[in-house]
Amino acid sequence: MAGDGLKAGFPGGKAAEPLYEAAKTSVWWDIENCRVPRGCDAHAIAPNINAALMKMNYNGPVTISAYGDTNRIPSYIQRALSSTGISLNHVPAGAKDASDKKILVDMLFWAVDNPASANYLLISGGRDFSNAIHQLRMRRYNILLAQPLKAFPALAAAATNVWQWIHLAAGGSPRELAFGTNTLRQESIPTPVSEPISANQPAYSNANANANTNTNTNINANANANANTKPMPMPMPIPIPMLMLPGPKVYLILDALLILKLKLFTYQRTRIN
Repeated sequence: MAGDGLKAGFPGGKAAEPLYEAAKTSVWWDIENCRVPRGCDAHAIAPNINAALMKMNYNGPVTISAYGDTNRIPSYIQRALSSTGISLNHVPAGAKDASDKKILVDMLFWAVDNPASANYLLISGGRDFSNAIHQLRMRRYNILLAQPLKAFPALAAAATNVWQWIHLAAGGSPRELAFGTNTLRQESIPTPVSEPISANQPAYSNANANANTNTNTNINANANANANTKPMPMPMPIPIPMLMLPGPKVYLILDALLILKLKLFTYQRTRIN
C-alpha cells in the first residue's frame, strides 16, 4: 500500500505510490452519516475532494457517488451536488442500514468492472464496511477513508490515508493516525517506586555496627513477610478490536449478485465471439 513513512510535502498523510498515482479513484459517500458540513458551499465539495486527492498525488480520474434518502436533502443542495458531477443515489428510508448495504453492493460491482490497481475513497464511519474494505485491500486495491468524529476504529486500520470528513470537504490534508495496524496506544501501568535514599545519611557508626548484629533476625522476618505477600498480577494485554461484520444474509446476497453479474458478463462475451 502507500508508502510506509511520511514524505516531505505531505503533512499528516502518505503520498500515493506510483502504482496508484494515475489509477481511477471511486468515491463512495454515505451522505446520511456524513452530511454536507454546515456553512459549506455544496458546489465546492467535488472540487475540494479532487484537490485533496491531487495533494496526495492521486491524479487519475475520479467519480463520486452519494447515497441516502434524497427526500431529506434540500433541493438546492441536490442541484449543487449534481451540477458538479456527483451522482446522487436515492435510498428510501425505513430499512436499517439501507444506504450501507446499497453502497456495499455497488462497491463490489465496481471491483468486478475495475480490477486492481485502483483506489477506493469511502466517506463513512459505519462498521458494515469494515470487512469489505479489508478484503479489497488484500486484493491490492488502495483504500482511502474520510470519516466523522465518531467512527468504527477498524475502518482506519485498512486505510492508507484518513481524513476527517469536514477537512476533506474543505480540501484539507489527511491526519496522522493514532490508531493503526502498526501503532496501538497502550495505557501505561504504574509501577511502585521505592523511596529515594537521603543524601545526608550519617556515616558508619557504632549504631550501624550494632544493627548488623540483628541481620539474621531481619532476614528471617523479611522472608516471612515475603511469603505472606501476594504477587502482583500480570497486566492483561489490551485487545485489538475485532472486526464487526454485517449479518451473514447480507454476504449471501452480495455473493449471489456477484455470481449473477459474472455469468451475464461471460454470456455477453460468448455472444460477441
